[in-house]
Amino acid sequence: MRTVVAPSVTEVGQLAAIAAIRTLLNFFLTREIAKKRAEIDRDRQGSEPHFATL
Repeated sequence: MRTVVAPSVTEVGQLAAIAAIRTLLNFFLTREIAKKRAEIDRDRQGSEPHFATL
């Protein structure tokens, strides 16, 4: 209960570090997912059958 009422500088610093790490992980994970989705979309577009018109 003490940490809620009067947190120390160390505790605030630890919380800030955890928040920063989570933010960075989320940013890079989101970027990797978008990159992979774009790669999958490109692969799907390239593998669709093309029919010649007569």
